[in-house]
Formats: sequence, C-alpha cells, structure tokens
Amino acid sequence: MQASAAPDPSPRADILVVDDNPANIELLVAILGSHGYRCRVANNGPRALAAARADAPDLVMLDIAMPGMDGYEVCRQLKGGAATRHTPVIFLSALNGVIDKVQAFGAGGADYIGKPFQLEEVIARVENQVRIARMQREVEARNEELARVNTELLAATRRLEDGNARLRKLSESDGLTGVANRRLFDGSLLAAWAAARSRRGEVGLMLIDIDHFKEFNDASGHLAGDDCLKRVARALEAEAGAAGALVARYGGEEFSVLVADPAQTDMRAFAEALRARIEFEALPHPRSPMSRVVTVSVGIATRAPGATLEPALLIDAADQALYRAKAAGRNRVGV
Repeated sequence: MQASAAPDPSPRADILVVDDNPANIELLVAILGSHGYRCRVANNGPRALAAARADAPDLVMLDIAMPGMDGYEVCRQLKGGAATRHTPVIFLSALNGVIDKVQAFGAGGADYIGKPFQLEEVIARVENQVRIARMQREVEARNEELARVNTELLAATRRLEDGNARLRKLSESDGLTGVANRRLFDGSLLAAWAAARSRRGEVGLMLIDIDHFKEFNDASGHLAGDDCLKRVARALEAEAGAAGALVARYGGEEFSVLVADPAQTDMRAFAEALRARIEFEALPHPRSPMSRVVTVSVGIATRAPGATLEPALLIDAADQALYRAKAAGRNRVGV
C-alpha cells in the first residue's frame, strides 16, 4: 500500500475501530490518525458496544468475522440503540461474497470495504461517510429547530386565536348581562333577513320588557337593578338559547329574542314559556303594583322579507305587540 497525502478533515471525527486482529487495528489507526481522525479501538463486539454506548462515535469501522459476537450482530445492536442508531458503520471484511455484503447492509451498514484494502479507498469512504453523517446531523438540527419554531408559532397562533375569540366575544356581548349586545343583534337580524328572503320564509322577533323596572331600581338601588338584569338575561338565555334563538340586550331593561326560522317554532307558545320562566325565577319586586315578583311583557312578530320590506318593519311590529301587552296589563304576551 502506498501512503497518500493527508487531507485535513474538519471538524475532526471520532472513529471507533473494531477488529479482533491487532495488526489490522494498528494499521487502520495509523492510516486514520495520519489524516487527522481520532481513533478508539475495541477487539470484540461487547467492548465495541460498551465504548459506543458510553460515548457515541462519529463512525464505526467494523470487522465481521469476530469470535463470540460477529460484526452483523454488533451493527444490529448499534442501530437499535437510541444514542448510536444514526452512527454510520463501515464494514471491513475478507468476506467479499454478495451474500456477505447483502447481510452487512441488511444489518444497517452504510458501506463495505473488502480486505485487503487500499489506503486511498479507506480514506475516501471514511471521508464520504463522515461528510454524510455531518450533513445528516445538520439537517436533523435544522429540522429540530424548525419543529421548535413551528411549535412556538402554533402556540402563538392558538393564543392569538383565543385572544381574538375573547375580543370578538367582548365586542359582541353586553358588558353587564353577558348576552349578545345590540351590535350582534343588528348583524344577526340582517343575516336572518337575507336568509329568509332567499328561502322565501319568515323571521321571528320577540321584544321583552321588564315590568316596572324603574320602580324596582328606585326601591332597591341600581346594584340590585343590575343583578335583576343579569338574572333575567340568564333565564332568557337558558330557555331561548336551548332552542337556538339569539337573546340580546336591546337597550335598558329591554331584551330581544331573534328566531331565524319561525316556521319551526310556535312563537306564541315560545314567548309564553319565556314569560313564565321569568316569573318562575321569583325575583322579589318591592314596588310592583301587579306582582310580588319580577315579571316581563313580551311582544312577538313575524315577517316575510319581500322586495321592499326591511328589518325595521319587523322591529316596529314587535314593538307594537309589546305595547299592546303592556296596555293589556303587563306580564303577558302581545301579538
């Protein structure tokens, strides 16, 4: 064998040389050392596995025909270990049959050099595997960094989405009662109106007013009045929300219930259920001239959008029905 000029591999690689023949080990260590590689040695399979597991090398040069544990088994165990599964293995063997090589690659080998070997071939194959392994580590490091960044981006996106959802809810909810606010009601009414026009159906609306709420506030104070509004809103939401209707605070002590498709609902019975639910809450009213508890009056209306009809006409019709309920004595449904 002729010596060749020693290139300067950078960074220096750590190579584990495994062979039961001391002469082969000495020769390989001399060749690799002259090219700047750091070498460790093991003269059998168990020692090779112990050395690799203690400190994973950058490359393993592995003989096949060793007593006790052959190179195939050493390679399989290296590939089965978490710390060494990516370490490239170059087999060096006098066994040059096709079956031997197939078995070596099947065990996880990255390359195969037949004995006797040429110095230049050994160095070229070693440099090639070291370079490939280095590039794989760099790719893995980049992939891990990308995965980390992607995880952080996903978490940030989820936080942003959650924040946007909270902001959207805040922008669409009444600050006191938590039900939909007038903004959401107006938008939902327009959407329901357009959908009803498309299907040639109707839109239903209830306007609900707390009876004698001013007297309640005067007697109990505004904090108690706020609590009354909250309890009425929760009760309406529990009853109407389950039916898929939108409950909104329309203004002051007045609430609205939007029914997008009244063809599927008995509006009169629905309104009566809402009225009864509020009365069932049994919230004491200290100054009601008609009841010992808080009650509500309900006005209901349905309209089919036409070429000229606008949602304001539905609101006006429900408002007129509410006026009739109040004029008839309150705590009732007007149509």
